[in-house]
Amino acid sequence: MRRFALASVFALAGLASAQAGGGCYGSQCYQRVDHPPTYGVVAETVKVRPAQTYARHVPPVYATQMEKVVVRPAHRVERIIPAQYGTVAEQVMVAPARKVWQVTRDSWGREVGCWVTVPAQYAVQHRQVQISPARAVYEDIPAVYGHRERTVMVEPGYVKHHHVPAEYATRHRHVMVSPGGSSWQRLH
Repeated sequence: MRRFALASVFALAGLASAQAGGGCYGSQCYQRVDHPPTYGVVAETVKVRPAQTYARHVPPVYATQMEKVVVRPAHRVERIIPAQYGTVAEQVMVAPARKVWQVTRDSWGREVGCWVTVPAQYAVQHRQVQISPARAVYEDIPAVYGHRERTVMVEPGYVKHHHVPAEYATRHRHVMVSPGGSSWQRLH
């Protein structure tokens, strides 16, 4: 409605000036009409925030673990048992049996000679003998164990990536649709 009113005002002004110019009547007369620039609103998508990737380092997880360790290993000990000795009493011949010539007097006073057997003579002799020889005896000593704490990795560390996509928004801005200008229009 407003445009129509403006166009009417311009047309009347042009008619008055054409008539005032003298000599221009009817369909032979033109007037200059100025057209203002026209504007419109354009919606456009713009990037508000670019895509980003964040890296987060997750450290490894450790725990304490008890483990059995050898404090002293098993080993064998050698013991020497000395030889055992004892005293033995044994009868030994000191003199063997023998025959000796023996002269005696009989009941009439005569000298009588004969061979007489003298039995062997024995005595007790003591001597030391080995009862058992020296020997080695081995004794097995078991290992001695203890416990100690040890730090072990339960979970390895890693890098976790978090991707945040780009963020877009719609922005409206005013733009010139037509630059405007001027033209000649026939007077009616």
